[in-house]
Amino acid sequence: MSFFKNILMNLPEVVKPAQKRLSFKEKLKWTGIVLGLFFILGMIPLFGLGENALQQFEYLSLILGAEFGSLISLGIGPIVTASIVLQLLNGSGIIKFDLTSADGKRTFQGIQKLLAIFFIIFEAGIYVFMGGLAPANAFLGTSTYFSLQLILIFQLILGGLMIMFMDEVISKWGFGSGISLFIAAGVSKSIFIRAFSPLASPTNPNIATGAIPALFQSLAIGDKITAG
Repeated sequence: MSFFKNILMNLPEVVKPAQKRLSFKEKLKWTGIVLGLFFILGMIPLFGLGENALQQFEYLSLILGAEFGSLISLGIGPIVTASIVLQLLNGSGIIKFDLTSADGKRTFQGIQKLLAIFFIIFEAGIYVFMGGLAPANAFLGTSTYFSLQLILIFQLILGGLMIMFMDEVISKWGFGSGISLFIAAGVSKSIFIRAFSPLASPTNPNIATGAIPALFQSLAIGDKITAG
């Protein structure tokens, strides 16, 4: 038990600020850095990912603060799952924590982080081996396919760990919770793209993806149906 507790107490974590209260500017700086990093990671595609990756995760990605097909494909899923599981175990009395003491809180947080790491690894394996984020079918049945699966899992785990530590940075150095920030960022990005994106629509190359540019384009060419 002491060995397990020693592991919990020595898990890597984001250092708390020395001062009890950070200035508004300091919190804004760290929130901006994490938010910028979140968007950058969402633009880095997974190496070895085939074009057959499932598309039905599009709306789920908004809830999970994820960008499927990128390094942050797992989003906040493992962190939320770990928190729910631990809260249920504690609430039902199966595992009891003394959250009134500093030692009890630290043990609770350590187990939660350990669970989050487990779910990051578990979900990464599930997504890849169940075909959600799989290599191209052209490699199916070859040793290359399995190698690409392992590479994809490694990338997903790396991205999941980065999200976990970024959530910690927000909790200790920024505004509110990283989980809420990532969900809000994903939803805001989706709304912005659907409203203002000038890129061509995949269904109609002559019209922009964004609703506002598409409206002006349709009015310019006299297409009343698309404009409406």
